[in-house]
Amino acid sequence: MQDWNTPDHTTADTEHGTLLFAGDVPLVIADWEFTENAPDRDGRVYASVRGWLVNGGGTGRLVDPYTEPIEAGRARLVFAELRGRQPLTDLDVHVDYHSVGKPYPNTWDHRGCQVTVSWMDRRIDADGRPVDEDEIGRTEWTNPATGQVFDLTEAYVPAGECYYDDPKHPAFTWQHFDRWSGGVPVLHAFYGDHTTPAHGAKRITDGEWVRIADAPKFSERMAALPTGA
Repeated sequence: MQDWNTPDHTTADTEHGTLLFAGDVPLVIADWEFTENAPDRDGRVYASVRGWLVNGGGTGRLVDPYTEPIEAGRARLVFAELRGRQPLTDLDVHVDYHSVGKPYPNTWDHRGCQVTVSWMDRRIDADGRPVDEDEIGRTEWTNPATGQVFDLTEAYVPAGECYYDDPKHPAFTWQHFDRWSGGVPVLHAFYGDHTTPAHGAKRITDGEWVRIADAPKFSERMAALPTGA
């Protein structure tokens, strides 16, 4: 990708790609790049494609919200053909946007917004041979030791803690990001309404968890305190 802070940053003459999502929603990116992580401890190889958002609204200024063709977070990628690569089909992915703003005076022909689409590309054994994968994209998991059923699309807090619902101070919650460890879902820490994890990850069996919908609210706990407490 071009360096975003160059004085003449244009995408008109760069390679474009269209990613089609469920619901017939297209996402067009320019000057895209494909990256691939090293295999994790279970042999899963995660990949991503990143580029400059083309079919979105807004000026790109940090004070001006931009229009996202598809919401950030979980999504179903139906089809994408990127020149020089095998077509991507029927993938459970995560979508993330990042607005870097525009320089002044503005010489760019785009909105200064990067989009990253990431997914689990394949799984391999120690010798590099393919391993069947049936966990990525799952939205429910049952703990075989306790029988507790977890909805992997929900956000959680550790049992005994309240959900910090003060809008002036966004809360940390724990959510599944399609990562697994030894057949167990991994929960990552998320800050506020961010769609990608902050630092921190735990297996769902490391402790007890409560959905934020069922957790005590910080505001309710504060309201219950005696006056002057």
